[in-house]
Amino acid sequence: MTINIALQGLSVAQRGFEVASNNIANVNTPGYSRQQIDLSSRAAPEQGVQILSINRVVDLFSQQQHWSSSAAFQSSDAFAFYAGQLDNLLANSNTSLSASLDQFFSALQTGVDDPSSIPNRELILAQADATAERFVEVDRQLRAQNDAVNTKLNSATDEVNQMAKIVADLNDLIRLADSRGEPANELKDQRDQMIMGLSEKLGVTVQTSTGSTDINLYVGNGQPLVIGGNASTVTYSQGDPDINDVDIHLSINDKRIKIDDQINDGEIGGLLRIKDELLIPSWNELGRLAIVFSDTMNEQHIKGVDIDGRMANELFSDLKTTGEVRAFSTNQSPMSSLSDVVIRDTSLLNASDYVVKFGEGNSFTVTRKSDGQIFTQNDFTARNGALAADSYQDMTLDQDVANGTLRLNIDGIDIDLRTAKGEAFGENDQVLIMPVRTGAESLSVELKSGRELAFASPVRAETAEDNLGTLSVDGIIIQEPTNFGQQGSAVSMELALVNNPPVQIVFNADGTYNAFDVSDPNNPIAYVFDDGSAATNRTYTEGQPIQFNGFTATVSGKPSVNDKIDFSPNTGAVSDNRNALQLSNLQQAEVIEGATYQDNYGRLIERVGTSASVANINLQANETIMRNAEAVRNGISGVNLDEEAADIIKFQQQYQAAAQVINTARSLFDTLLASTGG
Repeated sequence: MTINIALQGLSVAQRGFEVASNNIANVNTPGYSRQQIDLSSRAAPEQGVQILSINRVVDLFSQQQHWSSSAAFQSSDAFAFYAGQLDNLLANSNTSLSASLDQFFSALQTGVDDPSSIPNRELILAQADATAERFVEVDRQLRAQNDAVNTKLNSATDEVNQMAKIVADLNDLIRLADSRGEPANELKDQRDQMIMGLSEKLGVTVQTSTGSTDINLYVGNGQPLVIGGNASTVTYSQGDPDINDVDIHLSINDKRIKIDDQINDGEIGGLLRIKDELLIPSWNELGRLAIVFSDTMNEQHIKGVDIDGRMANELFSDLKTTGEVRAFSTNQSPMSSLSDVVIRDTSLLNASDYVVKFGEGNSFTVTRKSDGQIFTQNDFTARNGALAADSYQDMTLDQDVANGTLRLNIDGIDIDLRTAKGEAFGENDQVLIMPVRTGAESLSVELKSGRELAFASPVRAETAEDNLGTLSVDGIIIQEPTNFGQQGSAVSMELALVNNPPVQIVFNADGTYNAFDVSDPNNPIAYVFDDGSAATNRTYTEGQPIQFNGFTATVSGKPSVNDKIDFSPNTGAVSDNRNALQLSNLQQAEVIEGATYQDNYGRLIERVGTSASVANINLQANETIMRNAEAVRNGISGVNLDEEAADIIKFQQQYQAAAQVINTARSLFDTLLASTGG
């Protein structure tokens, strides 16, 4: 029996030596868990030692902490990387819009200083073109970054599917090995390594069951990714209906579950967050800025006269109709191609997409995606049909849902939705409205020559030389430029589409004034005001605008009886800079939510820069947490060379001692035989 016990000791020492050697060999193997020999003494009368198993040293809690911290780190890493790229794009002086806008308005100031200079005009036009190109280039860069994120998401989902399939296969192999009583430590290490990879991609919840070797994995809000030997498939597809977005589904047998709004962790979670929190909002903000810039510059420019005496054309392309209406593919009622969105009032414009969702009966909701605010049917009132068809009436509707038409005015946009066949909108049908997203990509300069720049006003004001009072005209504001001629036509008051003849005001002794139509200077007649008010004995208040047909004039000073002011077509006004000055003043005008063009762009840079800075802070914090979790895991499951060296010495000594027992037993046996004459 002594020799048998010693042989057991030799076997245990040899196996222990092999386990320690294997641990040492795998000290740098990623995901390897230290193994240890599990021993038990044999009960009497057998006595001795037996090997129960070779086990991995694993603590499930520390393992899961490592997985979850790695998921958080990878999410932060992906977000911080692309946030930094976006921040660099918007804030870099070589690509920034702010510098380009500065150069444009600096050039425009030369037109204010010398409106008759043709070289100055050409310089202004060149800078306008450069500014438009900068908008287009920033838009292109945003689109490229969005495409890069989408490509990364596509490849990440492919990797998820590969790793999920491996985990499911390893579950089967481990279950089979366990049923045969075979060790599966290496297989379990491989499975843990795949789970780590899945955590780094999209974050997983790990579930184990008592009495089972399987590990089940869940994603999002508890959707099954791996159950035993079965793996679900994560699918990537182009966004519905936004083709610049992505949809991520989990396919379980024949069922598809949309999960992109449930994933927050891992690389995929970080990529989805960068799109939702920074990329798409920045894209919309850039589009809104381009639309407001184009509209406000055009609105002022067309109120002027070019160097050849023609009413102005638009300076930049009209972007108010570049928005898109996209129906969801799951809709019951197809949308007509006539459905559209038009921007009517840029002062109310939001940098946002909208979703219109139809409910039961005639009900619907409108969700503004930038802040999540939901408007119901009751928030809108009926449109005033007496007003012009293209008039904007805020928070109004024109609804015939049963026949598939709905018109909404909200946030400065005019939404017109129609079904293809005039049928009712289907319950739960949804339509995505993108009024500003594509604004910047289409910005361009419409003028071909600097001569077309409209620096002069179409109206000239002159006080009579024989006036005895102190009257002066401080400013003229053009309200209806078409009153002075069509775009590109010679300025005229006599030939205007709306009757707007040259006008002379003559002051009375009591300080009132009379207005005369002086189309025929030798035969003045009463001026006909559009509002039907009398042309005689009109009240004069110093500094208060006087309303004429299509323009207002601000007059100051004290009049004397028979003092006169003439308002006439401003022909031959090559040195007039009044409209150029108004264009230049737009640089400081608060036209976007109480901010100037550049202040608004600065807010965008600040918002992105702050997000990038916070992302880096979170990245560093999550990296520290991950490293700590990794250290805890490695402290339990990792290979410690000092411990393994000690184990080798211990098993070596055990082996030597067991061998010595055998030698001693043999010597005793030989002595016994010799003493008995054997």
